[in-house]
Amino acid sequence: MKYYIGEIETYIGESMVSTMIKFKTIGDPAKKLDALASNFWGDNAERDFDTGMYNFGDKVSGVGRWQEVDKKTFMALDIIVELFR
Repeated sequence: MKYYIGEIETYIGESMVSTMIKFKTIGDPAKKLDALASNFWGDNAERDFDTGMYNFGDKVSGVGRWQEVDKKTFMALDIIVELFR
């Protein structure tokens, strides 16, 4: 198991909000973060294959940056929400 912090970027109109999350996976962290972004605002998103973003109607979300951290750091970051899927 490896531990990560990452961003999910959400665009509402022309404004962008970046939400920091933490997640863990034994697989590809980019794929895991993409899966988390795909249902960040619910499970009714349509994927835009040109941009890689997920359209939720009034907003779109996609993957931002991610960084591997050690388990001690991961556990200490209790202010950052851990997402599961």
